[in-house]
Amino acid sequence: LDILRDPPMAVKKEDASKQDKAPAKDAPSKKEEPPKPKKKNPSDELKACVVLIAKGVKAHQTDPIARAVRKANLLRKRLSKAMLLKAIRGYVPKLENRQQLLDYVQLVEETKTMDVEGSGSGSGAKEGEENAMDVEAELKEPSDDFSLLPEVRVYLNLLVIIFLIDNGKPREACALAESNLDLIKLHNKRTMDLISARIYFYYSLGHTQLGSPVTIRNKLLGLYRSACLHHDVPGQAVLQNAILSNYLFYSMYGQAEMYCNVTTAIEKDNNQYARYLYYTGKINAVQLHYSDAEENLSQALRKCPKSAIGFRQVVTKLLVIVQLLMGDIPERSMFLGKDLNRSLFPYFKLTSAVRVGSLEIFSGVIKSFGPVFERDGMSSLITRLRHNVIKTGLRKICLSYSHISLQSICNKLQYDSVEDIEYIVAKAIHDGVINAAIDRKAKTVTSKENTDIYSSDEPSKVFNKRINFCLKLRNEAVKAMQYPPDAHKAEREKESEEKEEEDEESKEKKDDKKSDEKKKKK
Repeated sequence: LDILRDPPMAVKKEDASKQDKAPAKDAPSKKEEPPKPKKKNPSDELKACVVLIAKGVKAHQTDPIARAVRKANLLRKRLSKAMLLKAIRGYVPKLENRQQLLDYVQLVEETKTMDVEGSGSGSGAKEGEENAMDVEAELKEPSDDFSLLPEVRVYLNLLVIIFLIDNGKPREACALAESNLDLIKLHNKRTMDLISARIYFYYSLGHTQLGSPVTIRNKLLGLYRSACLHHDVPGQAVLQNAILSNYLFYSMYGQAEMYCNVTTAIEKDNNQYARYLYYTGKINAVQLHYSDAEENLSQALRKCPKSAIGFRQVVTKLLVIVQLLMGDIPERSMFLGKDLNRSLFPYFKLTSAVRVGSLEIFSGVIKSFGPVFERDGMSSLITRLRHNVIKTGLRKICLSYSHISLQSICNKLQYDSVEDIEYIVAKAIHDGVINAAIDRKAKTVTSKENTDIYSSDEPSKVFNKRINFCLKLRNEAVKAMQYPPDAHKAEREKESEEKEEEDEESKEKKDDKKSDEKKKKK
């Protein structure tokens, strides 16, 4: 931690500035407003993250390291080339991969950096330029060599990988991530698990952006096997999703389903578990297991954070298609979300076409929004909805007419072949969609009286389904409960003290009895 302390001159300057800013005693008293919290510089935030990692390693605790990893998301928006160069010069020894990291950062042009430290409009921009010039001057000064914690080294490498991916350098990011995999394997420390999990994620993301995730599939499977053997739970959760994403990138749904069957889902991390539920929901939807897919996707929407707008959009689109394939109509409120209404507009039109049961409107929606559906990867599932549109139209026709010819049904549905309509009606009767009978000689369809649904076992099935959902939600809430660490030790200490006191009292009573008996004998 001596490396992370500020020089004494900086402290003196801060004290002097505080004394200058001290209010005069003779000044009239005014209602002082509470000072607004100032945003820390990215360099200070990075230093705080490094301190947290060092404290966690020293105390053998993962909570401080988890906080540092979460702060990496905030640092991501404010990373700059000058800040990374300063951090690498200040923290990474010369004997390690300092020059390699410097070369990677130098590949990014200054104009492409996301946020220069201290940048702003007007005077703020000038201050940012002056700070950048000061950083460049500091970088020329050589620093002494020292040993560095492997966790801090991997964390700095992680920031460089994120910086390269955000600035359009996925190939260099993949090369740096692969070199870090060897470093993680060499040390094999449990305090490094949270940081190494993020390395795995960006390693997979970089190859996906390059369009060649198949090249690392065997590597990911080997890493997952090692994570299971070492009880690396964060690594298992991330690698599970990376492997499933790898399979689904090439539409290998059979292999993905087999992989899910032989592995156990990690429910400890909500974000990763939400992604896992989305992948399993997509696999079940393609494999025609619509009820399981709806359950997985609904649970993924509940698990994911509200800030993950893109993820919520993707899951909601798939959930709408699955509900339509099940014969249900999604609620209108699903399409009216503040961050979802624009992206879900094509799916709202599709739902309207399915609800009406018109093949003409359905075909028009597919023609209008076909490129959108192909980009979302939903075109193969949407082609299955044609049969659902016909079923909806048949249901409406049978409710309106007690006796109708097959030719009239064909005209109303705007279908080409009467023979095909006869088979479709027969299939709908067999599935229980409509309650009718076909007269093949007269080529007519006669509707039957609808039975009271409350006299059947349907209400009990629905009630049982809802009760199972509530019980499952309750069990998940119990599993998600967290308790403060070492809370049980205080109770154990109290119990041990009480036992010791009771033992002492019992000994004293026994001694008193013995002494009384001796006195009586005398």
